[in-house]
Amino acid sequence: LLLGGGVACNARLQEMAKIMCKERGAKAYCPPASVLVDNAAMIAWLGLLMFKAKQQVSPDKADIKPYERTDDVDVKWL
Repeated sequence: LLLGGGVACNARLQEMAKIMCKERGAKAYCPPASVLVDNAAMIAWLGLLMFKAKQQVSPDKADIKPYERTDDVDVKWL
């Protein structure tokens, strides 16, 4: 299991992942915190992918959904 993104900075999440992986005979990895935080380059890259896929959202129609699950997102840019 590889943890990534800003949420992976959570020490409790890292601990739980290690325990769950150990119980299942798997390995858990977490990069250093300095490379985990969300950053402008990641956001810009996603914006470019979405733009190329003609998936555009005007700022006045953009929603902030802090609890949205990534598996609920309709990915059209891949």
